Amino acid sequence: MILGQPVIDIFKGSLVMIILLFCSIVALALIIERFIYFSRNRFDPRKGFIQFSQLVRNQGVNAAFNYVNQKKNTLNGLFSVALNNRQLDSDNLLDLLSSFIIEEKVKFDRYLGGMGTLANAATLLGLLGTVMGLIKSFHNIAITGSGGPAVISSGIAEALLTTAFGLFIGIPTLFFYNYFTKKSSELALELDGVSDRVVVLFSNMKKKAAGQAGKTGPTKPTPPPAPPADEGWNF
Repeated sequence: MILGQPVIDIFKGSLVMIILLFCSIVALALIIERFIYFSRNRFDPRKGFIQFSQLVRNQGVNAAFNYVNQKKNTLNGLFSVALNNRQLDSDNLLDLLSSFIIEEKVKFDRYLGGMGTLANAATLLGLLGTVMGLIKSFHNIAITGSGGPAVISSGIAEALLTTAFGLFIGIPTLFFYNYFTKKSSELALELDGVSDRVVVLFSNMKKKAAGQAGKTGPTKPTPPPAPPADEGWNF
């Protein structure tokens, strides 16, 4: 019961309330979906890079591949791209990792535009319900020729109820929209920092390998065997 009326009757009597109810269901679905997505893609960039770099340096590339394949998340996806393209020079590898981060940022921001639109739309729909309720009240006054409480109460109640319901939907949705937007930007920045470290890691490993090859020097070719001695002609 709301304002002495059943909830079903309130929604039946107002088109704006029905639209707001639909907006609330969609907004809740988007919030739950983003929570699940970010929970599944949770990662610690500092800890993950330390473990990855230690494996690459101490145990080699195969151990690093096994590590990144254990858990599917965005950070391990970045490591996998770096490993598969480790033969590239630093600039090309950095560009490739930057492209990967942009693609992941698009996934982070998925549905956030709709969430922000619903937050604004719910508030504006509440104001629309307010205007429609006031119009209904003045219409009742014009019909009856009086402005008593019984005449305008239904219109004022509808106006206040739609405003409250619109704010009840819009404020939490806007809060979650800002939260997920900030989280998306932070994850993209963290991935960008990790990509720089990965490029430096592979660059140092290449320089170290080149230095070790230079110290040993090129291998000398084995001289061919000497030809057999000429024993002369026998007549």
